[in-house]
Amino acid sequence: MSKKDKIISITAAIFLFIILPLPSKNDSVAFLTVKLLLYLLFLGYSIYLVWKVFSTKKRTKKRLMQQYGATLTATLKHTEGLPLAKGVLVDVYYGPEKILFKKDNQEISIARSKISDIDCVTGEAMKSQMTTGAVAGKYIFGGMSGAVLGSLIATTIYLVISYTSDGSDKYVILDTAASGTFAHNVQKDFKQNDTSAPKSIEL
Repeated sequence: MSKKDKIISITAAIFLFIILPLPSKNDSVAFLTVKLLLYLLFLGYSIYLVWKVFSTKKRTKKRLMQQYGATLTATLKHTEGLPLAKGVLVDVYYGPEKILFKKDNQEISIARSKISDIDCVTGEAMKSQMTTGAVAGKYIFGGMSGAVLGSLIATTIYLVISYTSDGSDKYVILDTAASGTFAHNVQKDFKQNDTSAPKSIEL
């Protein structure tokens, strides 16, 4: 919302609900009609402002997706793996070339060629799944601290991005709560378009 819109809406609210007296039985029909029209105008302007805010956000989202070459985007909560504080909200942009994480003016990206797997895993599964080759056993437990592991919520679904950097297996864990189907769509797209897995194996 622009500064101008804020000033207009605040001024109108003060006038309508503080300065202008409330309707009473002594008011004339004409005066009541004017009051009603003013309230309706204020309501209409408020609806316009809400629409304007959502419209601006939608345009900004579309522009950023094009800028980052993303096909999917959502805001998730950082749990582990990024040089960011635990629990901060991060905008995630997923595309065919990279996954980009944006927090304010800071941008962190991982090239798709470095990503070995993307999975949706519950906190309970990450705490208990220790089978060799499983996401939780292979990539997480080797480097996850006990404090982070203990903070995982059993029923929450986490997006786990496993990748290789400087010859080491690393990971990013994001809380998917309130992100809708984004995490599952990312997982599905990655597995359908994963070029790192061999198409044929000769024994």
